[in-house]
Amino acid sequence: MNVLEHLLVCAAEESGEVGQAAHKALRFGLDDHNPKTLRTNRSEIVAEVNDLLGTLELIQEQGIELPGLFDREAIESKKARVLAWMNHAKANGTLQR
Repeated sequence: MNVLEHLLVCAAEESGEVGQAAHKALRFGLDDHNPKTLRTNRSEIVAEVNDLLGTLELIQEQGIELPGLFDREAIESKKARVLAWMNHAKANGTLQR
């Protein structure tokens, strides 16, 4: 395994950890905390996202360009698509508020 492959594995793991933190927040609430660490689920999500971003920066430092990373236009486009699907879910009665 070379350095890039190792970093890609790390990025995949960090992505999974972001998902795991989000699932715990859904199960127990954003402000619930881990009794072992006393960190809230909210702070765990932030920490895991930062870990993922750090790993992505290391990938870029290996000379692998990740076009579109932190691309404000692409981010705004994704937000618009998510909001449109949320409206669809509200219209279907599967999303409240």
